[in-house]
Amino acid sequence: QHDVDADRTSSGASASTSNAAAAAAAGLAAAELPSAGSGNVSTTPKAPAKEALLPSQPLTRQGPTRAAAAALALTGNLASSSTASPAAAAATWGQPDEGQQHPASSKLLSPGPSGAAASAMVAAGLDAWRGKVALVTGASSGIGWAVCEALGTAGLRVVAIARRRERLQQLQQVLLSPPVGMAPGDFLPVVCDVTKEAEVEALPRIILKHWPDAGVDVLVNNAGLSRNNASLFDGNTTSWVEMVSTNILGNCMATRMAVQDMRRRATWGHVINMVGLSGHRIPDAAAGGTFFAATKFAVKAITEGLRQEARGAQVPLRVSGISPGMVETEFFAVRAFGDTAAAKAVTSSIQCLEPSDVANAILWCLSAPSHMEVNDIVIRPTQQVV
Repeated sequence: QHDVDADRTSSGASASTSNAAAAAAAGLAAAELPSAGSGNVSTTPKAPAKEALLPSQPLTRQGPTRAAAAALALTGNLASSSTASPAAAAATWGQPDEGQQHPASSKLLSPGPSGAAASAMVAAGLDAWRGKVALVTGASSGIGWAVCEALGTAGLRVVAIARRRERLQQLQQVLLSPPVGMAPGDFLPVVCDVTKEAEVEALPRIILKHWPDAGVDVLVNNAGLSRNNASLFDGNTTSWVEMVSTNILGNCMATRMAVQDMRRRATWGHVINMVGLSGHRIPDAAAGGTFFAATKFAVKAITEGLRQEARGAQVPLRVSGISPGMVETEFFAVRAFGDTAAAKAVTSSIQCLEPSDVANAILWCLSAPSHMEVNDIVIRPTQQVV
């Protein structure tokens, strides 16, 4: 069993002790989180002591509360609105897995929906995913944590994958509590290292054991990291291998697992990759950021390649890339090997995105009608220059 998160981003939430009984009822008591097992180590060498991974940091409620509130605003409770209901909006917005035909009149130019009607359309699009299974890697903090909250609020069953056991326990307590309020049986945290092939390959069996009627319908490949000792002049090989193993191989192994599970069930869903702005440009090459950017350029190519493979195979798998700029997470502290002062100097320079902003982009991708595939969303803080 493993206890280090592959995403290592922050935001998190404080644990609530009021859900111990609910967690136990779900068979997911603190000492009983499923584990994908020891598995095969792919290519990740053991990091030297000076490169030890970050210890758990105190969690706050800020990120998760914002994520849940934003998801509720997008997905729910528009009954009091005078605009169309989600069900009515579905008639023109469509559902992701039914190949619905849209009336010819929908192609005519129109002023567009109001804000409330647009929210209703998103809610209607997400309705088709209710009860489906979303697997999120790097789920124990930051963007991954916020995505789990948003998907749970939208009515999906959520499989949260991470290496830090204690963070998964905290995430479980938060998701079973208001405002998310997931049913205990709809959340499955699994201790898993995405760089270990056998552990990734074991995930469909773990899901089947928990939900005999289910498999992976949505995959959010969020796990990733950077290191600040990776320059091309004198970079640390361990850090290079760590980034390749997590950012590229982990992504590909999780994608293969999910696609094969979809093919086995003849049920095609959605793969969403966290590309990042570093997959579009190299912002800090002089400071040694080229290698991390190279891994993200690879993820961008993998995302487009997967889309083209799906079209070549004539299967309705949808593929999206999300490319956020600076997000207020643990990413920069991990990059600096735990130097929180260095991380703060970066994130305090501008008002960064919140993890919930990225989670909302993912909800929008999922809510799109079946004839529409959102291939790349680029979002950055208003104050960010490049």
